[in-house]
Amino acid sequence: MEKNISKNEMIDLDKPLSNWLLLLLPFYITAIMLVFLLPFAGEWWWLEAWLFAVVLAVHMTIWMLIINKENPRVLRNRMKTKKEGLSASTKKSASSDRWVIPLMSLGFFGAMVLPAFNQRFGWSTMPFLLEIVGLIVMNIGVGIINLSTLQNAYASKILDINQGQRLIDTGLYSQVRHPLYSGGILMALGTPVALGHWPSLILAAVAALTLVARIPFEEDMLLKGMDGYAEYRERVPYKLIPGIY
Repeated sequence: MEKNISKNEMIDLDKPLSNWLLLLLPFYITAIMLVFLLPFAGEWWWLEAWLFAVVLAVHMTIWMLIINKENPRVLRNRMKTKKEGLSASTKKSASSDRWVIPLMSLGFFGAMVLPAFNQRFGWSTMPFLLEIVGLIVMNIGVGIINLSTLQNAYASKILDINQGQRLIDTGLYSQVRHPLYSGGILMALGTPVALGHWPSLILAAVAALTLVARIPFEEDMLLKGMDGYAEYRERVPYKLIPGIY
């Protein structure tokens, strides 16, 4: 559903953020990941954690610089924490964020913390080559997430109808309706493998299944709040995996 916005508001939304700010991103992500992981592991030179944090930081920074140049509006939309575009008919579906976001966060962060405890206590081991496979899968997921945000200026972390939102049905969105979720699931499942702990896949599965469970709520909101979404669902029948689901 389109909203009337002024030309000045449009310019502000589409103005790139400072690249200097984005260049701090690798240091920020690396610091957060390592402060989050290493104290639980009790080992400051845990190789898998360093690989995970540094590769993720570099990957994210490259993508953020590209997105900031080509589609800066989406960065602002993904920073948003307040819902602004809901109506009486869409508010109920969007309220699912009250349980979806905490459960999803539990799965994602649990899939990182539990491997750290595994590193401390040595509960299980995994071949290093398999950990590299997990790191690759995780980064493929991150790449899909970022390509989706590059192609969709209205992609936000919360369920909302964004300012001036219109239907996006090109790029990845011409193949599946929720490519962001496809990437998120791969990222979640790859993370515990990259960090070397099989049992943490259970928590990663919680995050993945929560994303799948979120789809009906998001689609109900979009069907009620965005012109053309019903026809889009007919044109693009797959939710997450082209030709399969």
